[in-house]
Amino acid sequence: ASGYNLTVLVMAAQRVFNKISRKIALFVAILLVLGFVFVVGFTPSMIRAGIVAIFGLILWYFGRKTRAYFLLTFVAAITLIFEPSNLLNLGWQLSFASFFGVLILSPLLQKIFFEKPEKLNSALKLFFETFSAQIITLPLIIFTFGTVSVISIFANMLILPFVPLAMLLTFVSGVLAVVPMIGAAIALPTTWLLGYMIQAANWLAGLEWAQMEINITWWQCGLMYAVMIGAMWWMKK
Repeated sequence: ASGYNLTVLVMAAQRVFNKISRKIALFVAILLVLGFVFVVGFTPSMIRAGIVAIFGLILWYFGRKTRAYFLLTFVAAITLIFEPSNLLNLGWQLSFASFFGVLILSPLLQKIFFEKPEKLNSALKLFFETFSAQIITLPLIIFTFGTVSVISIFANMLILPFVPLAMLLTFVSGVLAVVPMIGAAIALPTTWLLGYMIQAANWLAGLEWAQMEINITWWQCGLMYAVMIGAMWWMKK
């Protein structure tokens, strides 16, 4: 469960209810976000995703936009005000590092490699966002766990595109579970799809060369982040 799941819910609510009323779309989308976070649990990553989703919905309702740097700082400040210990929480650190990668590094890389990044297809955008999130979290993961996955990007590319469909089928299966025949008919492809996603992850994780053991010290971790920040500053200039 992550911000990606919330994005799917929010976009679905906007498409369905915005045709009726913008206020209804906002209300339903916020209810879905709060309900999803409540069901999943108030982990640092889900709280971050929930705040971002609600803040983004409010901006959408009033027709406003915000800068990525402000959004990152704003959400981080809110989560730390209510729970200062989050700063030392690995889940919070990884969540905001990946968030930083998607919002800051991914657009910079797209501009470096393509003249018109806004015209990239969804597959390329997914690749750049996945790559950026994993690059930014890499030093922290190596420092904490002493391992690094060499196939995580490929695993995400094989699984992430099917997450919206899996969420939709699972929801419909749950709603129609009491209806004879129809519920079972929908549950069958849902089971196949979820089975594919789990088997793909298990198969890739089971490869002998799927991960490497690397150990770094805290100052090496900081040096890696300093190099990344310098590279991003250069790309922005």
